[in-house]
Amino acid sequence: MCLLSGLLGENRSIFFPKLSKNFDLITFPDIIRRYIRERGYEPHECVSEDEARNKSEELIQKKKWPCFFPKSDTTGEKDFEEFFTKDEDIDLERFETLGVILNKSVVDFGKLDKFTEEIEALRANGCWERSDILKLFYDLLPSFDHKETGKFLDQKM
Repeated sequence: MCLLSGLLGENRSIFFPKLSKNFDLITFPDIIRRYIRERGYEPHECVSEDEARNKSEELIQKKKWPCFFPKSDTTGEKDFEEFFTKDEDIDLERFETLGVILNKSVVDFGKLDKFTEEIEALRANGCWERSDILKLFYDLLPSFDHKETGKFLDQKM
């Protein structure tokens, strides 16, 4: 994709794969279920990670694979990844299998300078909170969409 955008794109254009009308969005658990079936097992959903671990030996002997799919509740996760929003200028005609987001070069250098200065001030201070960084991003990018839950993926691992 980078090579194509470098050769065929204009400044600030973003290329993304077009999804066909026949393509249904699929969840991560559905991908895992399909993979398990391809490997010759039947997925067996458990109510907890402990149950999946405790029943693994017994289930695997029966050609069943223990699965636990916790609710997605970590910071930054989205239900589905979207390539563009309704507010963006999109070219879906230029290529058969690619769409292009046509971004205009509109930069508020005052906001960008303030963002850079604030980041440098935080770094010079040597101490900051996550909320300090997020506030700077929201100030710079009003449409910044970030799901904050206070839980992080590394805590789940």
